[in-house]
Amino acid sequence: MSSYIEPAANLSEAWLRTVEHVANEGGHAVNVITTINDPLAPETEGIRAALDAVLAVPRKKVRVQPVETVAGTIFPRDIYADTGIMFVPGMDEESLAKLDASAADLYECYGEMLPILTTDSANRRGTYFGRMVSWPGKTGGGANQLADRIRHFRSARTRNVSQRNLEDIAIAGEAETGDPLDGLQIYAASDLREYGFPCLVHVDLTLYQNHISMAATYRHQYLVTKAYGNLLGLSRLLSFLAQQTGYEVGELMVNATFADAEHSNYTKAGVAELITAARGAA
Repeated sequence: MSSYIEPAANLSEAWLRTVEHVANEGGHAVNVITTINDPLAPETEGIRAALDAVLAVPRKKVRVQPVETVAGTIFPRDIYADTGIMFVPGMDEESLAKLDASAADLYECYGEMLPILTTDSANRRGTYFGRMVSWPGKTGGGANQLADRIRHFRSARTRNVSQRNLEDIAIAGEAETGDPLDGLQIYAASDLREYGFPCLVHVDLTLYQNHISMAATYRHQYLVTKAYGNLLGLSRLLSFLAQQTGYEVGELMVNATFADAEHSNYTKAGVAELITAARGAA
């Protein structure tokens, strides 16, 4: 049965409400909708600290990464030289050049990193951000979906368009058909392989009342080891898109087609302790 989590003001509370709900459902749930009203609102430090403490302990059965590492797979903020400049139609050439250069440098730097990143077994099929900026995400020089979407949104902003739903970012697909810049990737009918990666399969961007909102679909959302970092990375990606296009940031919605509280990795009691610690610090 699908579940709609009460929308939260920031990503920390949205994550905690989702974990609480799925844990109460027995540890698993299907089609769980999590919504953040303001993805750029400050995190709740206590909730983040409670999760960081759990993730700092190595586990034998699961590969554990810090929240920032997970977030960086979706948007590598550490290599983005943020100019603090926001796109405005008719802006002066010098400011526009600086804004464009910051994005171009990000794409180029990440493209140069991809061959190294994909030597890690976890990245052998590419990375999330790599698939966004250099489809299919194993080397640089591929189709840059982000640059294309930014170009489309800037055109709309210049024409004073305040609402549209024509943009998306494909993540899934190996033996796909169609052009990756045309939208959602689909598997070829002859492709009988099963895929564990990527868990994030699609990102949809909707412009409404001059705000860009984002909807992301995960086929398997690991709520302890991945979900918080995923929400943080998606929020940063949305902020980047808004800055580069001149629109405001709208809401962030994530649909986990299968949400997993990871009782098998952390035990039911362990997840309950995490929830108690996070809720007590909220």
